[in-house]
Amino acid sequence: MRSGCHLCEDLYEMILPYQASHRIKIKLFDIDSSRELQKLYGLKIPVLVYQGQEICHYYFDQKSFLSVLEKL
Repeated sequence: MRSGCHLCEDLYEMILPYQASHRIKIKLFDIDSSRELQKLYGLKIPVLVYQGQEICHYYFDQKSFLSVLEKL
């Protein structure tokens, strides 16, 4: 995420309901707090990642997200 990013806020609001329904934990990271994150993702935010694997970026990809959840 990046502070003040409306796309980041939108993506977070879209995945938040899954936290309770699928018992997952969502961790938010400020990309600007780490040179490594800046190097990895740059302007490609928001980015949704699970165990180092990118699920989607910019916009929520529900199909890809649900595919990951089914494997949990």
